[in-house]
Amino acid sequence: MPLTYGGVPVPYTVSWSAEEAFRVDRCAYTGRPAICQAVAPGEGKPRFGKPHSQRQREAIARDLCDLCGRPLRNRTKVSLSHARPRIGADGLCIMQVEPLLHRECAAVSLQHCPSLKRDVRNGTMAVRQVRRHRPQFAIIDPAHIGEYVPGYVARPDERIVGHGKVELITWTDRDEAWLMRAAVEDAA
Repeated sequence: MPLTYGGVPVPYTVSWSAEEAFRVDRCAYTGRPAICQAVAPGEGKPRFGKPHSQRQREAIARDLCDLCGRPLRNRTKVSLSHARPRIGADGLCIMQVEPLLHRECAAVSLQHCPSLKRDVRNGTMAVRQVRRHRPQFAIIDPAHIGEYVPGYVARPDERIVGHGKVELITWTDRDEAWLMRAAVEDAA
């Protein structure tokens, strides 16, 4: 079960106010130097819309649900993202920073998050059933490391990992009605 705040489920990948210190350190999920963050989930207030650097990469690297943090394996996977299709290395794909969700967790997220609900209804956020995907990890331009870790000066050749990305390879476009029906079916 996800942590809650004021009776509202808080996604596994959300930062909390007690987690605001950043540093460059080795990432357990990529094995490379990365932007890392203090770890204290549940302490302070949730910072909705601000993903925790390690938990965001962990969810993508280990294929965990964005809301509950449990494995997505052998379950219907859903993408809720503003990202649009583009041409990638292997053809048409979608590159998104939002980790995937179980379909019932996506429905819970849509029920509780006003901005998700608004964006899905306005057609600016897509609901997708994901068939195939793979992880990617962004490398931050050394000139911008100081924006994340004040005082840190990166060498020009330093390759520091930032956020994870999910590359959707095959998917089916869905809608809010499908998502809500699926959640009821999964709960039964």
